Amino acid sequence: MVKYILYLHLWLAVISLLLTMECVLFFSIPLEYYPFACFSAAATLFTYNTHTLLALHSKKQTTELTSWASKHYGIVATTALIGFFGSIYICIRYFSISQWSVLVLAGCIWLFYERIIMRVNKKGINFIQNYSLLKSIVLALVWTVVTVVLPLTTAKFNLLLEPDAILFTVVRFCLFAFITQLFEYRDLYSGKINFKISNLADKTGGYTNLTLLCNLFAVAICIQLLFLDLHTSFKVATILQLTILVFFIRIKNIITITESMLLWDGILILSPLISISQHI
Repeated sequence: MVKYILYLHLWLAVISLLLTMECVLFFSIPLEYYPFACFSAAATLFTYNTHTLLALHSKKQTTELTSWASKHYGIVATTALIGFFGSIYICIRYFSISQWSVLVLAGCIWLFYERIIMRVNKKGINFIQNYSLLKSIVLALVWTVVTVVLPLTTAKFNLLLEPDAILFTVVRFCLFAFITQLFEYRDLYSGKINFKISNLADKTGGYTNLTLLCNLFAVAICIQLLFLDLHTSFKVATILQLTILVFFIRIKNIITITESMLLWDGILILSPLISISQHI
């Protein structure tokens, strides 16, 4: 049951829903815009399960996730379709013109990422330099757009351009990018078994670059929290998240895909749970 929840990305969908709800509550977005939280969940199911399906048809090395997905192909495809049609319904029913424009931009970024991944898988891991940084930026951008930018564009772009909204958006972006780097650590460790260190380092940038990027993201988040005028609970939750993330980076813990999806993605749920509880 745990693998169904994790490998069908239901866990990520719940996290994205709560992150969106947190944004809605913080900036007092009217209740009628709450369906955006449901959109983020549906979009997560669609994009991540589609990515899994694409990975099955590429030359990418088999992982725990793809091995499981190959045995449950129909369920993965069905979940992706449910996410797709759910996203389309919410877009047609609730989205404004400004939100459609943001959504199209996010879709282009995601397609660009998938295209790069397919070319990397076909031509080998030496095909592109700074792969780790590119992956962090693209994934962080998409998650930030879906969970923050879309809800904040309910009143066109006026709310999005407020100083606190800008800082909140950048904090979220840096946090998402940090967690992506943590998954790069996992891939680097798991790759040691099947690849030479010299080749794998070309793809990930090595431990030193990964650590440097994580430190930069952490420092950027801390600086922005000093100027962010939001509830203290959000700042405390974010500091707690950073502390846990830095802990995992420092110990260089080697864990499986299942554990990493549960623990590291689960770190994201701390902030919305603490923040939402303050508003109830």
